[in-house]
Amino acid sequence: MTEQRKNDCKPQTRFRSVRFFQEGDKWYFNTREGTLEGPFGELADAEIRLKEYVKIMNSGFMPSDSELKLKPVEIEK
Repeated sequence: MTEQRKNDCKPQTRFRSVRFFQEGDKWYFNTREGTLEGPFGELADAEIRLKEYVKIMNSGFMPSDSELKLKPVEIEK
């Protein structure tokens, strides 16, 4: 039997490219929607905002083709 059944498929591993990058002393992240979010003062701040961004996009309240961006917020320490 050379045909592979649907349930015989191995799960595919998904690879993520690096979303975060630093320019000067500021941090940014790229989204799947093709937007650039930032600047953030620290990598940890960018990571927090990415989690918020993903929650918003998964909520269905913001269309994926929206040109709206999240505004950077100052996180008090």
